[in-house]
Amino acid sequence: MGETRRRFLMTLAAAASCSVAAHGTGFSQVRNTKPFPTPPASAETHNPAEKDGTTPDPQSAKRAALKLNEREFRAGVDRLYQLASELKQEVDETGTTEVFSLHMYKRMEEIEKVAKLLKGRAKG
Repeated sequence: MGETRRRFLMTLAAAASCSVAAHGTGFSQVRNTKPFPTPPASAETHNPAEKDGTTPDPQSAKRAALKLNEREFRAGVDRLYQLASELKQEVDETGTTEVFSLHMYKRMEEIEKVAKLLKGRAKG
């Protein structure tokens, strides 16, 4: 008899906990009554080239980007050459065996930075 009471109470407790768990999840969910906002107009409609009726040529855009990259690369090489020649003059004027100035060190860091930038542009 004790066994049946124990099973009955365990079944009752399990049913009550399932009922509370199922009922509790229903209350925890809050329904959103606001509708989703309307998406903005597509960017394609705002393209000025389409208003004129002309579409940009991908080859000419690529060519223009390559020319710009070449100009920036050449300017970087010129800057690197200028920094390196200034550093060479400074090293020639001072004896670096005893003193290595902070100015020369900073100049070398700047040269290194320009060289890394050029290396990145050369890769792609």
